[in-house]
Amino acid sequence: MKTLFRLVAAIVLCMAAAQALRIGFADYLFRQDTLESVQRAVRIWPANADFYARLSDLDPGNAVAHLRRAVALDPRLSKSWIALGLQLELQGDPQAGERCYLNAARFDRQFLPAWTLANFYFRRNDAAGFWPWARQAAEMSYGDLRPLLRMAFAFTDSEDVVLTKMIVPRRKVERDFLRYLLDQNLDASAVADRILNKAAADDVPPLIDWMNRLIETGRLPEARRLWDALSGKRLISYPHLTHLTNANFSHQPIAAGFDWQLTPPSGVDLERTAEGLRVQFSGRQPESFQLLSQYLDVTAGIYRLTFEYRTIDIQMTTNLRWRMGEMSSAPLAAAENWTRGSSVFHTGALNRLILLVQRDPGTVRPEGIFYLRGLALASYN
Repeated sequence: MKTLFRLVAAIVLCMAAAQALRIGFADYLFRQDTLESVQRAVRIWPANADFYARLSDLDPGNAVAHLRRAVALDPRLSKSWIALGLQLELQGDPQAGERCYLNAARFDRQFLPAWTLANFYFRRNDAAGFWPWARQAAEMSYGDLRPLLRMAFAFTDSEDVVLTKMIVPRRKVERDFLRYLLDQNLDASAVADRILNKAAADDVPPLIDWMNRLIETGRLPEARRLWDALSGKRLISYPHLTHLTNANFSHQPIAAGFDWQLTPPSGVDLERTAEGLRVQFSGRQPESFQLLSQYLDVTAGIYRLTFEYRTIDIQMTTNLRWRMGEMSSAPLAAAENWTRGSSVFHTGALNRLILLVQRDPGTVRPEGIFYLRGLALASYN
């Protein structure tokens, strides 16, 4: 009896070893990745769904048959379901293609099946079918959302409709939507408000870009509220908005919103120091240019700008002057000691304060150092 048992066990082990060798050889042939080698692999191991899926690429004339066999062996092969659906669509059977895509989504709840179905319903001009799958694709997206958004805006010209139907409460998706709206020059108020409710550091750049758009288009109250909200959440290093921001250049300007934008040309170096903003002129800079500017949170009226400055090694005049609206100050004279300056301006509701260089006839380009600090802007009566 023991001898018989040992014989049976030996036979089973031999059969298992043979099967392992067959499977190993089939896998070896599959990895050769030629039509002939994969066909031989299928003959050796016909129960492997991946072999048939690969055959559909290598033998396109019989792709449908190979894909049907693949999903029959393993219904979880979502990519094969999708490939089969595309083949059936190309053959003029969109209903069969749709069933394949839905099977893919049933077994795989990731991005690709949802994206495929959104595309399918887009091609069929079926808005009711498109929106649920577009929303699921957005929820699972890990790359560029713009192709999906372009399809969405083919069904509607309303930003709010897209926001409601497709933009899931996921920060990456909301940020991508905000950037898309900015690129397309569309209104981003609603999604910006949604982002702001739970904003973190990663959300600040697109929100600042939206703030810039609000300022540029004259929507100052909205821009002001956004600035103050970011300040309240400590996402920007400034207090709530006053007439002038960063008046002593104590923070590195963010070059956006209501902060300074520094625009030195070649031949001019800017540096923040303990004494204020340090500007070094090489003497080789252009004759006229804007050095820095800031959008102002002011209403129409008359304002007085005050500031302190001093110069080192600059002769006679700096050629620097302030401009607000259509009004410009006189050029600042050279001053070796700290000097208090002031200018009065009539302003409109949206203005920029600009410090510019403009060489007057009979003067030379400044060469040396200019320091600026202690700016203040107040109503002037």
